[in-house]
Amino acid sequence: MSTFHVIDGSVSQDVIDSAPSDVLDLVRETYLQHSRGATVNPNSHFLRFPHDPGARIIALPAHLGGDAPVSGLKWIASYPQNVGQNLPRASAVLLLNDAETGYPFACLEASGISAARTAASAALAVETLADGDSPKTVLFVGAGVIGRTVSDFLAARGTNVRECLVHDHVDAYAEAFATYTAGTHGWQTRTVAQLDVALATADLVVLATTAPAPWLTDRQTLCRASSS
Repeated sequence: MSTFHVIDGSVSQDVIDSAPSDVLDLVRETYLQHSRGATVNPNSHFLRFPHDPGARIIALPAHLGGDAPVSGLKWIASYPQNVGQNLPRASAVLLLNDAETGYPFACLEASGISAARTAASAALAVETLADGDSPKTVLFVGAGVIGRTVSDFLAARGTNVRECLVHDHVDAYAEAFATYTAGTHGWQTRTVAQLDVALATADLVVLATTAPAPWLTDRQTLCRASSS
């Protein structure tokens, strides 16, 4: 029987932070494996609560084939009301099973892993669909963890950001995001209160909000970071 490991979220986050470009390559390869039919990706299952319709916990099982096959389950909770208490909206664990024996071999605190997967998918869309290396004005709508992680991946790939604009309903979140991207990525960043004005100048729009419905349609290159 294989050894079972419990891995704290700080360990996973250190790995993600140390090699963001490698994470992007892994996510890209996983999508390619899926296109080749080398994955099993059944429907997600939602646990919802009549007394709290905005909250949910989701079970997402999957199997990845290829050279390093593995099976697993992500169990992720999304509680939007947490934000008002200055708590993270989402929390998650990831259970991994040996593809040959089925034995579970690891349980990982996975909120950072989930955020990285979500943000990497958005950044890969930019790589694939956006206009090459041309300078871009990037507008982030939503200044939470997902938006910040998207910025990390865009920076890791050397995206040519002429200016970074940030809009959030909470001014303090937008200011903190602007401080982060300016200090970490060296981007010229400013917050914007009027979303329509920012949209008129943005080449790339990154939507990373907890809104239950899309904010925008029919815009420029539109990058919607959708998390579970």
